Amino acid sequence: MKTLLILRHAKAVPKDPNSSDHDRSLDSLGKDDALRMGEMIKDKDMVPCFIISSTALRAKTTAEIVAKGCKYEADIVLDHSLYEAKPKDYFDILETVSDRYSSVLIIGHNPTIEETIQMLTNSSDVVAIPSCALAHLGIPVEKWSDIRSIKSKTELHRVVLREILQPR
Repeated sequence: MKTLLILRHAKAVPKDPNSSDHDRSLDSLGKDDALRMGEMIKDKDMVPCFIISSTALRAKTTAEIVAKGCKYEADIVLDHSLYEAKPKDYFDILETVSDRYSSVLIIGHNPTIEETIQMLTNSSDVVAIPSCALAHLGIPVEKWSDIRSIKSKTELHRVVLREILQPR
């Protein structure tokens, strides 16, 4: 069983028509929430073995602050395909993760996060993931490369959405 943590980036400054969406930074509430989320991850003993983040400034900064808050000490891998991603991109990335990592944290964007969670849990229910919310999922695979095969498993072996955490 693998653990997948999917985090939506923290609250960013409003869009500015004079600058790139990719370069939007976090606002002060977003920075506070990201630190609180990192501390929650540590307090719940869910510190990931591996962190992957979108290259967008707001996601990258969220990843760095969360990592600091949960005392994650390894490198954060930045992946441009998480920016403007589709659920397929999440699966593509997860399939390449080393099996030595039992838990992975991905920081990205909506609506893809919500769509990916729905696909993984095979649920018709809409899962709302607000800014800086974390979905904690149990993935019934031994190898990350098998993540696409979980849809063919029986009801007893489905992905489990254990909880959704919010920093406040």
